[in-house]
Amino acid sequence: MAGFFRYGAMALLVLALTACGGGGDTFIGGNHGSDTTGTDTGTDTGSGTDTGTTVDSRVKELEVTASTFQLASDGSSPVIISAIAKDENNNTIKDTEILFAVDNGATIEPDQAAVDEAGTAVLSALKTAVLTPGLNRPENRTLTVTVTAGSLTRTLNVDVVGTTLLIDGPQRIVTQSPTRFTVKLKDAASKGLSNQLVAVSSDKANLITPVDDYYTDSDGEIQFDYTASIGGTDTIRVSALGADFSHQVEISGDYFSLSSPRDEIIVNTSETVSLVWTRDGFPQANRTIYLATTRGAVPHQVVTDAQGKASFSFSSTTAGGTVITAVDESSGLTTSMVREFIAITPTYLSLQTERTMLAPNGQVTLFAIVHDADHNPVKNQRVNFVIEADAVNGSLSSPSAITDSLGRASVVYTAGDGSSALDGVRIQAALQTNAAMADTLSLTVGERSMRIVLGTNAKVEVDGVYYSQSFGVIVTDSAGNPVADQEVKFSITPIRYLKGALSCGDVHSDGSTVSSWHLDAGIWCASEDANVNGWLDAGEDYNNNLALDPTHAATVAGSGLTDADGKLTVPVSYPQSQAWWNEVRLTATTTVEGTEFMESTEFVLGVLADDMNSCASEPPNAESPYGFELSCGSPY
Repeated sequence: MAGFFRYGAMALLVLALTACGGGGDTFIGGNHGSDTTGTDTGTDTGSGTDTGTTVDSRVKELEVTASTFQLASDGSSPVIISAIAKDENNNTIKDTEILFAVDNGATIEPDQAAVDEAGTAVLSALKTAVLTPGLNRPENRTLTVTVTAGSLTRTLNVDVVGTTLLIDGPQRIVTQSPTRFTVKLKDAASKGLSNQLVAVSSDKANLITPVDDYYTDSDGEIQFDYTASIGGTDTIRVSALGADFSHQVEISGDYFSLSSPRDEIIVNTSETVSLVWTRDGFPQANRTIYLATTRGAVPHQVVTDAQGKASFSFSSTTAGGTVITAVDESSGLTTSMVREFIAITPTYLSLQTERTMLAPNGQVTLFAIVHDADHNPVKNQRVNFVIEADAVNGSLSSPSAITDSLGRASVVYTAGDGSSALDGVRIQAALQTNAAMADTLSLTVGERSMRIVLGTNAKVEVDGVYYSQSFGVIVTDSAGNPVADQEVKFSITPIRYLKGALSCGDVHSDGSTVSSWHLDAGIWCASEDANVNGWLDAGEDYNNNLALDPTHAATVAGSGLTDADGKLTVPVSYPQSQAWWNEVRLTATTTVEGTEFMESTEFVLGVLADDMNSCASEPPNAESPYGFELSCGSPY
């Protein structure tokens, strides 16, 4: 990834640009090679075969440390690993190679050394590397960092920490009464972790439902019902991503429960709920019970009678699931009941799909959504589906389906192996009990955009104080046909910056001499914006200048439409003073039928050759805006 300018390579580039002539040639400020030095020991394997291994025999001591030995699981605060190699007199060795490695799926990115004219490292003896948990690796774990120099190897351990689990639920319940618990999984930044497997268990093997695997939702949460069969104390345990949590529950042998006649309750109607509480068979009279519900309305509280019983009504104007909870504040007992409100009078039907264009032999799910007059989803309604027009011999998975709790009845349409006209497939959905309540949608079967190509002619243009380079995009379908009027979105992100200054003098190459501005020594530094959110987060300001480096030095148009040939050209503009010192990533993205296609390219902001090949005048970018100190840890 890293790379630095070398004197000889620069001379060749300058000669090539000078030979081309004209104001549209690019002088690119960098390359991506790297050199290391060392002493070949000529190690003998003992079998008469020379391994060719290069080992620096000067290295007699290797000191390794870390900025901290705990790494936040969200990756917001990388750990800096530092290493110094010493000889037998404890003098530091500046020009030896130090290698960094890490296990357990983490990422370690060494800072690269600057080079002088001969390609020799000129950075200080201190070598550093940036350690992060890795992409989508938020689990708590121990990482072993390995550092090697010469024949010496040192290791140190860094713990990934901060991912947590929490169980939210009552601490006292009764037997034989399902009780709802919620588990929350978060990373070190308290962000919910979605689609992660969570293990749930009970020390006393009490019933936990559902019994399938638990994967967290988009908020990093799961829910389960816990039903105890015997009294006493139990511990519910959860674990995920190296984190665990336990929740102790006191289970009363008393009977404390809610019940109602129906699991499904019609909206805008009242349902009577009964509560019973006995302790060791004796009714608990005159006890105040507090009530709550996630949907609809219930009384704030009820009081048990002489038989330990109470009843109340509840209702809802909206359809959907609900959980009613009863709590006896004095004892801490809690019980709950799950019910669903449903609408039964259909008024509207609409037929929808996630995309209306699909490839030959492709599939798409069709949803008939049924609502009542108040736009509540209507459950348990049968909807009939029929293909009214189709020249590609497509098929439906079923002629009918029944609406679920969201009022959706779904079938799958599978296209034939041909291509249709625009909107050439027409499908109708109608309510079985009322054929007049119907809707129709149209589909198109054909090839879809699947290719995006991004490129440039590498020429630099001048516009006042700005340079610009043009990049082109071509969007084609799977057969290579151009796709017209396709929106392409662009973004540009800084990825590295170069510190140093230019000097001017004669560059000798191939027997010729050219006067040119060039870089004698410099250092490339990685972007401090590790999470690419544009904010200066904790741990990102490596050089302690209270700002994110590098700046967003270049701009690009946000989006555009391809022409009849599927082509689109977009300029990248940047101040002349920022050229040479910034490396950026340009990304082009297009979305077709919900699928995103992306292409990106990385390049150093180029310099006009005419501004660099004469010592008579100083170029606009003679000094790096990021300073001259050959260290990424210094702002100067």
